[in-house]
Amino acid sequence: MKRSILLWAILMMATLCAVSTQAQKLDAQAILDRVRSTWQGESFHAVLRLDLTLSGQTESHVLEVWTLGEDYALIRILPPNPDAGTGYLKVKDDLWYYSPDVGMAIELPAIALGDALFGAGPSLSDLSRSTLSDDYDATAVADGDGYLLTLIPHPDAPVVYGKLEIRVDLDYVLEQIVYYDQRGEVVRTAIFSHVVKLGERSFPTQIIVEDTRGDRAVERIEDPQFDIAIDPSFFSLDRLEERK
Repeated sequence: MKRSILLWAILMMATLCAVSTQAQKLDAQAILDRVRSTWQGESFHAVLRLDLTLSGQTESHVLEVWTLGEDYALIRILPPNPDAGTGYLKVKDDLWYYSPDVGMAIELPAIALGDALFGAGPSLSDLSRSTLSDDYDATAVADGDGYLLTLIPHPDAPVVYGKLEIRVDLDYVLEQIVYYDQRGEVVRTAIFSHVVKLGERSFPTQIIVEDTRGDRAVERIEDPQFDIAIDPSFFSLDRLEERK
């Protein structure tokens, strides 16, 4: 009889542990989904101002960004930058680069999304708002006044990072992302601040990115617009090569 009771207790404990583990995974995915929704929205448009400090020299850039979900993005460099008119187009798994000097779009490998646009600072993936893509598996723990998410890429995912550690507050607003390479070493850190209220959405409008070489980027997001009416056909090579 005692043996039966002991066996029953062990089985119950094993069942509770399994349920707890499953709930933890569901919570991590739910938290990540809320963070994505807060950060990306269904669609997005804004002007971005970048101040980059590379090897002690600071340069400034202005960009315009449109996104639709995780599959579509258009990034264009604006005047007075000498590279004004240069742009990038992402359509699902395809990526193109266009320069007025070249006069035609050039297809790039998808892995180029992880490259910093100006040699440092935010990557194309960051600027196209697809850093928190479905290419990662997530775990989460409560961390003070928020959550700490750990994202590990799928084995065949077209990403350059070996791991992301993401800190968010209780409103699912990004506070920090730490980027690791495939060897587990930190390569860059992004700090999010200057949170504004856009309807029901809390959104950080300043991002400071620093890498291990000491290079630094300050990104300011101006007039962010979410869930705007935009059709997938907007994201076309004709639009990328459009001269203004």
